[in-house]
Amino acid sequence: MLLFLLCVCLAGAGPAGAAGGQEGGERTGKLSVEIGWDASRQEVVIRERCAYTLPPRSEALAEVREEGGGFCGGFTVLRDGKEPSHDGWDNPPDKVTQKSADGPARVETDFSLHLARHSGTQWLSFGIDLPSALEDQPAGYPDVWTVEVGAPRWSFSKIRGPVASLSPGKVTWRVTTAGKGADLVRSVDLLGTWEVTKPPAVRQQTRTEMVTAFGLAACGIAIVAALLVARLAGPAVPRRWVAATLLLAVTAYPLAFLGIPRPLPSDTVMVPFTISTRPGTPPDGTWKPGPALGLWLWYVLPVTGWWFSRRVITRRPPSRGVLVVSGAALLLVLPLLAADGVVPRPAAWGILAAVGACALGVTLGLRHGVGGDVERRWAATAGMLVWIGLVTFWLAHAPLMSDEDPSVTGLAAAAVLVCTWPAAAWITSLLGPVRGRTIGPAARAACFVVLWALVTSPFLVARVAEPGQGYDPWNYYRAPLFTGYLGFPLCVVTVCGIALQLVYLFRRGRPGDRGRAVEPVGRLLLVCGVLTALGNPSLRTLTIWGDALAVLCVALGSIWLLPVGSDATADEFRRVGRKAHARLMNRWVRTQLLWDTRADLQRTARSSLVEDMDVSGFSRRWRELEVPGHWGDPAARLARAKRFALGSGAGAAPWHAGLAGAAVAQVLALPWAAYQWATAGPVGADEFMPFHLEEISKALRFGHWALYGFVFGYFYALLRGGTPIAKAAALMAVVLPAEILATAPLTMDPQYTLDPSWNDMAVACGGLAGQTFVVCMGLGLAWEGWLARAAALKWSQVRNFRRLSSVTVPLGTVLVAAATAFATVVAGTWAQQELQPPSGTPTSSPSAPVQPGQPPP
Repeated sequence: MLLFLLCVCLAGAGPAGAAGGQEGGERTGKLSVEIGWDASRQEVVIRERCAYTLPPRSEALAEVREEGGGFCGGFTVLRDGKEPSHDGWDNPPDKVTQKSADGPARVETDFSLHLARHSGTQWLSFGIDLPSALEDQPAGYPDVWTVEVGAPRWSFSKIRGPVASLSPGKVTWRVTTAGKGADLVRSVDLLGTWEVTKPPAVRQQTRTEMVTAFGLAACGIAIVAALLVARLAGPAVPRRWVAATLLLAVTAYPLAFLGIPRPLPSDTVMVPFTISTRPGTPPDGTWKPGPALGLWLWYVLPVTGWWFSRRVITRRPPSRGVLVVSGAALLLVLPLLAADGVVPRPAAWGILAAVGACALGVTLGLRHGVGGDVERRWAATAGMLVWIGLVTFWLAHAPLMSDEDPSVTGLAAAAVLVCTWPAAAWITSLLGPVRGRTIGPAARAACFVVLWALVTSPFLVARVAEPGQGYDPWNYYRAPLFTGYLGFPLCVVTVCGIALQLVYLFRRGRPGDRGRAVEPVGRLLLVCGVLTALGNPSLRTLTIWGDALAVLCVALGSIWLLPVGSDATADEFRRVGRKAHARLMNRWVRTQLLWDTRADLQRTARSSLVEDMDVSGFSRRWRELEVPGHWGDPAARLARAKRFALGSGAGAAPWHAGLAGAAVAQVLALPWAAYQWATAGPVGADEFMPFHLEEISKALRFGHWALYGFVFGYFYALLRGGTPIAKAAALMAVVLPAEILATAPLTMDPQYTLDPSWNDMAVACGGLAGQTFVVCMGLGLAWEGWLARAAALKWSQVRNFRRLSSVTVPLGTVLVAAATAFATVVAGTWAQQELQPPSGTPTSSPSAPVQPGQPPP
């Protein structure tokens, strides 16, 4: 009997030892796949868990120890017949347990994948293929696996393969990786319906969308630039100048398509995260400006701007010397390349000869053709423009100008820098017209050298510095200057452009001055304010659809806010002195008092006529209280008196009024601007931002509210509206949509935020709307009080606060809502900073592709 029990015990111990992971027995691994729903993120979550044992001296265990993680996969997932997009993953560390050196090691892995947000009915198809997944794995993994697919809230259908067990919401297979049954098909389809309220987590962005956004922004800038050019050119043929400016800007749109890098094969490219609200760089594969667009922006446009500034100074077309320097500078690339050992092929000389013949044909055709005097005078300029445009387009296809050239020597870098001087020459040529006097040759040369060095400084430093052994941030600027988003050079141009406008307005800011281009400069300043609303403008931010629409919106709105020719029609308001302003204010206050008294007389006339007033006395008093004047009805005369009283600058110099407006606007925007400075980084940041570019970008975003206030104060008499409140409301009508459009994509578009949310968009846009309302209405009220004080009146004599009480309730509601939104944003930011996930907690990151059933990175 004892012998029989001993045999039974020994027989039962064998399988038990094998199941526990002993060598020589059958070891079984387990793969569990659970399909759940993340209610907070409103996304389908696929969680895979693997548990198995490995022999102590196996190759698989050695790899686990080396890599820090084990195998977990062997299945595929399709959603609606396609590979699903993902919105991040959670990958806690694997657990490896080995009790002794000769004992088996137990490995447990856990990996979760969040599928992109999808609303409505969706099909998930699971296919099990463990034998193929383990083919390339080292020896030692189990030969038998138990695979479970659990989805409690999904409907199961099309179950294939020998099922080990089946229950509601779960199906189990037993899979052998070798031998009989290894090649059997095992799969299951799941059907579920989920309704989501959040925006999509992943969006397919097309190249056409990004380039079109850039084109819209370019059109907005071109509109205000064309109006400025037309005013500077004078009354002669302004339509031709506008058409030429718009043509030069619109040409950048087709050239932008040539900037698409070759690795993008199809028209649709998936870019999960292209714009960062923190310092960083978008992943590879996004649209990247190429040398064709870069040479157009950094050579052709600056050269034409230089020519036009020469025309403004001399009132004649550019001289032959200017044209020869502009066209011959491009040919310096050829001897520099020849010295570097790169000799152009005969076909290159043939292309240059054809381009020269084409330019010569244009010149001769205009000079000796059927054109008039204007065409003959500008024939050489038109021919040189054709030459420059075609030569730069030809140079854009050279490997030297693009990232296709892996090695760039010193002479090759010099050949590239030869094509970067026009921007510095253009800005230098504007110093004379801006200051209103001629600049000496030595000063012009010094400014040119300094500006050229500023524009190219990061590229020069990157070439001079020795490359590092590991990661070297200067590699970002070792690429050719004409490719990429050009954050630093555009920052230099932006700051210099704003400075030139302010210097010009300072010179034209004397009382009664009627500068020809004062009004268009105001429109350009508004566009600059929107361009810096996100920080330093670059080609990356201009491809955001919201920022592009904001630029176009404020460009069109500025024409409505500052009507064309308003400096002439509003000249009488700008010439009003302090004494005349006091007389006009007193006249309006007296007229308003008569109007109100007449209304009171009408209300009390019924009882007075019955008791102690005769008809003749009433008629006499009614005529005495009539609004003074003879033209128009009394209401029109009252409105005209109010407009003359509150529509002038009260004798203040426009420059001083602009500075006061900028100070008031910045003080009113200080809480919001300080919060953005402390919590948000520059939008569309480059991979490497040298020379404190990040701080400069934050400063531009911090001070863009001051530009709005400066425009309000400097151009107060020209703005649409008759009173300070009406003018402030007109400014808000232009600025508010642009600010919201620039901010909306950063909160709800999956291209530009990790967690798109309608709630975040409503909070951000609501807070921004409240901030814009506070700034604009604060400007209007402050200006109204200042106009009253300038006329030695109390503000209460101008503003009827008893009537204002009927308006303060809804306005107070808006302010409370804005303050609540602002507090919500701040509290949410603090909560995110305090509730950081601990070490080993799952984190989401969509920057690298991960597919269900594949080992995590």
